[in-house]
Amino acid sequence: MSTKKVILIVVVVVIIILGLAGTIAGYVFNKGGFTFFENNKKKEKVEKYYLSLDSIYCNIKDSKKVLSLKVTIELIDEDSKTELENKQFLIKDDINKIIRNKTEEELQGSEGLTNLQKEIKNSLVKIFDDESITNVYFDEMIIQ
Repeated sequence: MSTKKVILIVVVVVIIILGLAGTIAGYVFNKGGFTFFENNKKKEKVEKYYLSLDSIYCNIKDSKKVLSLKVTIELIDEDSKTELENKQFLIKDDINKIIRNKTEEELQGSEGLTNLQKEIKNSLVKIFDDESITNVYFDEMIIQ
């Protein structure tokens, strides 16, 4: 065999090997074919805890109307949930203070509710110095 034929055969074999190696590497990295790579992709699930408060009744600023509200607080720490359960009176007092400084217009619409949720959450985080409070939900909200 001539040297040109040997070089040509070696080049073709190297190209085939590189093509196979690239295909396998692409599968492993893009599809997560091996458990080693899958373990790096998994996100750690955070357990959530919920504290539901009894109905809260609040006067609305510059209005004869009353707001009836049921609130659920989402937390990511069980110890914080226990602490908040024992201090529900502080939570209710804080929510009352916030709502008594809101007008009917400020409480209207989805933007008003979202702003109120954020304000209550931020206030509770500040009062209890606890970043494990992640969200505030309204189970029921009635203005009469």
